[in-house]
Amino acid sequence: MKKVLIVGAGVGQVPFLKICRAKGYEVITVSIPGDYPGFKFADKIRFVDIRDKDAVLKVAVEEKVDAVLTDQNDIGTVTVAYVAEKLGMRGIGYETALKFTDKYLMRKAAKASGIGVPDFKPATNLDEAAEVAEGMGYPLMIKPADSSGSKGVRRINSADDLKREFDSTKACSRSGRILLERFIEGVVYCVDGYAMENEHYNLILGITGQFDLPGRFIPAMRIFSSVKRVTDRAGQMLLAENDKLVKSMKLPFGLTHAEYIYNREEDRFYLAEIAARGGGNYISSDLTPRASGFNVNETLVDYIVNGNVRRVEPDKLNDKVAAYVDFGFPADGVVKSITGLDELKSLPAIFKIQADDFRIGQKVAKLTDGSKRYGMILISANTEDECRKVINTVKNTLVVEIDTADGIRKQIWGSLR
Repeated sequence: MKKVLIVGAGVGQVPFLKICRAKGYEVITVSIPGDYPGFKFADKIRFVDIRDKDAVLKVAVEEKVDAVLTDQNDIGTVTVAYVAEKLGMRGIGYETALKFTDKYLMRKAAKASGIGVPDFKPATNLDEAAEVAEGMGYPLMIKPADSSGSKGVRRINSADDLKREFDSTKACSRSGRILLERFIEGVVYCVDGYAMENEHYNLILGITGQFDLPGRFIPAMRIFSSVKRVTDRAGQMLLAENDKLVKSMKLPFGLTHAEYIYNREEDRFYLAEIAARGGGNYISSDLTPRASGFNVNETLVDYIVNGNVRRVEPDKLNDKVAAYVDFGFPADGVVKSITGLDELKSLPAIFKIQADDFRIGQKVAKLTDGSKRYGMILISANTEDECRKVINTVKNTLVVEIDTADGIRKQIWGSLR
């Protein structure tokens, strides 16, 4: 029996855990203690902080595992690459993993390959940041160099903004480094793909709707189309740029999840970030297979564990559309009432709702970053217009009321531009 080590036990690792269990592998997961959904799918749990690469390596050696993997987790991506490299297992390489998780290294690599990147500079303290901002000019963006889920990402319009927001952004950075970069106005696009034996295949292209929160950029929904449906010039240009970037960063295999900003005035795409993992909110596990017909998770697990190579055949991809829509709350609170959920569950286009997000009496947090989103309502359709109609139905049907310190409040939705 093959033994597989899954790094992390959060919702993003559950698809891999389920796949490995279904294939009859013995599954071991490493995680800090907590109420993590992946624990119930593991044969054995080892309580280790996944940021501690050598501690995870020690577990892999002690358990004599045959493979190590993770998904939807940047910290886990680096740790998995480190462990695999040390043990001679299939992995993307530690240095490669750093380029896909450290935004400073990522931008340097993208700029070297000719991909559009906003002017950027790093800083480790407020004085450095203020000096950079003075030279770069406002508005600008500040973001942790090594975080995800929109944590600590802020638009800065003045020196006072920078002084007010700097510490909270730096607190989200594991290394203590932040990036300052020129603010780019535009529409956020997302591309997910699959790399195998140094070739890369785009699978789905998505457009992003965001919550209307001043200075913050948190995805509220994404509508993905199979690349077979992408015929417009801008979309084709982005797909070519994304292929070029992944190949230039020398990703040998794995899932890819990239976000770009399209500035119409310049007719140019700028890289926001790219990761060597699947996108969260069930993008890699559910939306990519629904839209493209290619099951990236099962294919990747089979390759890492057994070495079986399967390449994407672009002509055989589906030409469907899939989407997710989330909501957030304007304050901390406790769920008081839920209406409209049964109506949504009866809609054929909605194929999954993250049920754990809908419990009366559940504590919920104010929307401040991507980790504070709720819902994860997944939609499958034939066209983008169909998806948009279902999203509007969701927003008009579901009502979640919460008790807050300021009284009863309702959820907030985002919108597509």
